[in-house]
Amino acid sequence: MKFSFKHIYSALVAGTLLLSACTSGTPRPHGYPRIIFPERGYRTFDQGCPYTFEIPTYALMEADTHELSEPCWFNLKFPGFDATLYLSYKSVKNQGHLDTLSEEAYKLAMKNNIKADVINETEIVDTSNGNFGVLYDLYGESATPFNFYITDKKNHYIRGAFYFDQYTKTDSVAPVYDFIRTDIMHMINTIEWRDQY
Repeated sequence: MKFSFKHIYSALVAGTLLLSACTSGTPRPHGYPRIIFPERGYRTFDQGCPYTFEIPTYALMEADTHELSEPCWFNLKFPGFDATLYLSYKSVKNQGHLDTLSEEAYKLAMKNNIKADVINETEIVDTSNGNFGVLYDLYGESATPFNFYITDKKNHYIRGAFYFDQYTKTDSVAPVYDFIRTDIMHMINTIEWRDQY
C-alpha cells in the first residue's frame, strides 16, 4: 500500500489537532477554597477597663503588647481567618481632645484613600446608650476594609481598625469579611461604658 504526500499530510494535521484538543481544553475559572464559618455566639469581654462589650466566641482577645500601646488596648484576633481588629481606648479629657481624636481617626482612615476605590462614612448615633461615632467602609485594594470610632462624647473613646494579617485580594476574602463585619457591628452595638475606672 502506497501513501501519498496528501495522505501523510492529512494524518499529521489530524494527529496534531487531536493532540492539541486533548491537552489544552477550555480554561477553567479560578476557584476558591470552601469556607466553613463557625457557629455564631458571643461572650462578654470584661477586663476591668472602662468598657465592656460582646465578642464572638470563635475570636481571641489579646492585650496589645506594642511598645506604644496604652492600658486597655487590645487586639481581637480571628485565628481561623488570619485577621485582627486592633482596638485602642482613650479617656476623653474635654471637647477639644475628643475633636482631635476624631480627626486622627478620620486621617488614619483616609491614608488608605490611595488604594481604596471608595470610602463610605456612616455616622453612629445610638441615643439609647448615648454612643456616637463613625464607621469607615473602604472598598478596593485597601490594606484595611473597615475602621471606626465610638464615644460617649464625655469620657470614653474607642478606635478600631480591621486588617487581614496577610495580603489578600478583596474579592477572595469578601465572604469572610462580611461574616466578621457582622460580629464587629455586634461588638460596637453592645459597648457599655464604666465611669468609675
